Amino acid sequence: MNTFTLQPVTSIWIVLILAVCALLMMFVRPSFSKISKGQRQTLNLLRTGVVLLALLGLLRPGCVQTEEELQSGVLLCLLDTSRSMELPHDKDDSTRWDAIVDTMRKNEGRFQQLADKKIDVRFYGFDNEMVQLEFDGQLNLPSKPEGGETDLASPLFNSSRETRGERLIGVVLMSDGVPTVLNPPVEISQAVTPLVNMETPLFSIPLGSPADTGQSRDVAITNFAEQHVVNVKNRLIAEATVATRGYQGQDIRVELVVIDSSGREEVVNPPRIVTPQRATQEIIVPFEYKPTEPGEFRIKVRAVPMPGEIALRNNELDAFLTVNDKGLSVVLIDGGMLWEQSFMRRSLATAEFLDLQFIPIYPSEIDAGPRDELVELFEDETVDVFILSNIDSRLLYDEVQSPLGLRALSDAVTKRGKGLMMLGGPHSFGPGLYHQTPLDDLLPIKMLPTERQDFGTDIVRRFHISGELKMKPAANHPLTQLGDDSPGWSKLPPLVGANRFAGVKKNALILLESDDQAAHPLLVASINGGRILAFAGDSLWRWNMKRHEDQARTFKPEYDQFWRQAILWLANWDSRNDDSISIEFPQRRFQPKGRVRFGVNAQSITGETLTDVIYKAVLTQPDGETQLVAVTDTGPGNWSEVERDMIAQPGVYLLEVEGQRNGTSLGTAQRQFVVVDRDVEKSNPVADVERMAMLANQTRDFGGKLIGPDELSDVLDAMIKDPPVEKVQIPTKWKFGETMSHSLGFLMIFVALLATEWVLRKKWGLV
Repeated sequence: MNTFTLQPVTSIWIVLILAVCALLMMFVRPSFSKISKGQRQTLNLLRTGVVLLALLGLLRPGCVQTEEELQSGVLLCLLDTSRSMELPHDKDDSTRWDAIVDTMRKNEGRFQQLADKKIDVRFYGFDNEMVQLEFDGQLNLPSKPEGGETDLASPLFNSSRETRGERLIGVVLMSDGVPTVLNPPVEISQAVTPLVNMETPLFSIPLGSPADTGQSRDVAITNFAEQHVVNVKNRLIAEATVATRGYQGQDIRVELVVIDSSGREEVVNPPRIVTPQRATQEIIVPFEYKPTEPGEFRIKVRAVPMPGEIALRNNELDAFLTVNDKGLSVVLIDGGMLWEQSFMRRSLATAEFLDLQFIPIYPSEIDAGPRDELVELFEDETVDVFILSNIDSRLLYDEVQSPLGLRALSDAVTKRGKGLMMLGGPHSFGPGLYHQTPLDDLLPIKMLPTERQDFGTDIVRRFHISGELKMKPAANHPLTQLGDDSPGWSKLPPLVGANRFAGVKKNALILLESDDQAAHPLLVASINGGRILAFAGDSLWRWNMKRHEDQARTFKPEYDQFWRQAILWLANWDSRNDDSISIEFPQRRFQPKGRVRFGVNAQSITGETLTDVIYKAVLTQPDGETQLVAVTDTGPGNWSEVERDMIAQPGVYLLEVEGQRNGTSLGTAQRQFVVVDRDVEKSNPVADVERMAMLANQTRDFGGKLIGPDELSDVLDAMIKDPPVEKVQIPTKWKFGETMSHSLGFLMIFVALLATEWVLRKKWGLV
C-alpha cells in the first residue's frame, strides 16, 4: 500500500498563491520589442517549468510504501559447560555432560527443521563466561566440560538482551542449577527479567539428582577458621563444621591433622566420631590441641571418606596455626591505685610482645601481714620485669615474720638478672620504709632512716617536691630518646610533684632531672646483676591528656614510647636486633588463580613502623619453582597482590619477604598459604532443581516450564508443527530532496531552464 504525503516549507495556501502569481506574470509582455507567437510560447513553456519546479520544491512531496514480510524467530539453547557436568546425572553411571550431549544429538534433526522454517536456533556454552557454539546441521560441542565456575544468571540475562530487536521465541537452559561464582555481575533474581519483559518462555532442564532422592551421599568440611594463634604449651580450641547427607545413624571419623615445616603429619588424638541423626545435618566438631613448640604450622580437618561418597575433595579443609614463643612477662604490683598505673597498663596492653600481670594490694590489707604467696612469683623464671607502684614495703616484707618476700625479689634481680622499677608515690622509696628491706642495697638512690609515711595520715611534704616539674635529659641514653616526630622534652607536660631523693648512689646514672636550678634527679638507673630504675614521678599520665601546641594530638605517642623503652631496657632487650618484618594475609585459603593479597610491614621492637624499607618477596610454588613478587604498597593497611597465574596449581605456597634499610638487613618473614585442591564445581553433587523450576516459573504465563531432557523433543515438535512466525509490515519511506542525487538533479534542471530562458530572451532582443 502506497501513501503520498506533502511537507510544504510553509502554509500550503501561501505556496499556491505564490505559484498563481508567478504564472500570471508570464502574460506580462515587454513593450520595447515584438516576438512571434512561437517564440512567446517557448518562453512561457520554460517559465511554466521553472514555476512548477519551484512549486515542487516548496511542497516537498513524499511517499510511504508498506510491504509485508515474514519475521523469523530466535531460539536460544544455553548449555552448562562447567566441570560440575562431570558429576553423575542419574542412578546409572552417566554424567550430566552425557545427558547434554545425548539430548543435543537426538534433537539435531529437529533443530535443522526449525532452521528451515526460518527459526534461527543459536547455541551457547557457559561457565563464568558465555561462548557461542557452531551449528551446521551438527552441533560442535566441547569434548568435555572444563569451566571452573558457574554463573547461571549472566548468560540468561545477557543472551536475551542481545536479541533485542529480534523476535525471541524461547530459551532452553540445561544446567544443574548450582551457581559457584562468588560475585556474579547479575543476581539470580534479575536473570529472567528480560524474558518476562519480552513475554518469552524459558524451558529449564535440570541435570543431576536433587538432595531428597537419596541418591547423593556426601560428607563435607564446610567451615574451619583459616588462621589460628596460640602461645606455646597453651591449649588451642578449634571448631569445624561437618555437613552430612545420606549417612543418618552412621559413625563418621573426623581428624585434626598438624603438619610441620618438613611436611610431617601428626593426627591429634583422639579423633572425633560424629553420628548424624538426620538425613541432612550440620554438626559442629570441637578439637583441642596443646602445641609444644613455637612456629608456623599447617593444620587441616579431615573426614575419613565414607562408602558411596561421590565428591571427596570437600572432605578436608586446610588452615594455618601460629604458635608464639613467649614475649616479655611483666608484673606490676600496685598499692595506691593512682592514675599512673591505670594509664600505664592501658599503654603496655597494646604491645603485642608484652604480657602484663597486675597485682593490686590495698593499704587496708596491712593487718593481714605481708603477702607470702608473692615469693613464688618473685622466683618465677618466666617473669622478666617487676614494677612496684606506690606499694609500701610493709605489705611485702617483714624481717621477722615474712623475711622471704623482698629477699626473693632482690635475688631475682642480682642473681637471675631480672629487671626492677620503682615508681614514685607517698609509700614508695624511703617513705615506704624500703631502707629497712633487702632492696636498700639494690635501689640506685639513697634513703634516710628518718623517712616514713604512716598509713591513713597526711602526706609528709618534706619527702616530696611540690609544684610542676619540667624534665630534661641528664644523659644520652636510650630511655631519653623520644623519636623523630617528638617536639622534645621541653614541650612535654610537667610532672605534678615527685619524690625527693636523699641522694644518688655512686654507681648510679641520672637519666632525667628537673629543668630548674635545683636539678632534682627524677629517673635514676643502675645495674646490679639485673637492671634497675627509680622514677620519682607518678604523673606521666598527664601526657595522655594534654594536647600539643597545634592541638592536633596529645602526647600519648611519647607516653607509650617511654614506657615501652623502659620495659625493654629493664629486660635487657634494647640490645637485641628485633626489628621485625611481618607478612599479613587477610585470608590463607584461595582458589586456583584467585586474588591473593598480602601486606608487609617493618617494625622496631617498640612497635614503631619503620619507613624507607626496601622489600624483596619470593614465592615458592608447590613444585619448588620460585617467582619474584612485586611489593607495591607497604605499611599497615596497604596491600600488594600476587599475580593470578602464579597460583594456578593447588598446594601449599610459601611467601618469603626480606627487608633492608640503609643497606642493612632487617630480617626475613615467611608465611604459607594454600590453594585448595577443592573443585567448587565438584564439591556439591546435588542438583538445585528448585532453582531451575523457579527460573522457569517466572515465564509460566508465556509457556515456560520445567522439563526433563526427554521432553525437549516435544517442545521442539510443537514449534515445528506451528512455527511461531509472524507477518510484519515493513514501511519504506521516500521524500523529494531527501537524497543528494535528487537535490542535485532538481538544481541542475532548475538552473538549466532559467539559463535557457535568459539566453533566448537575449537572442530575441528582450534584454
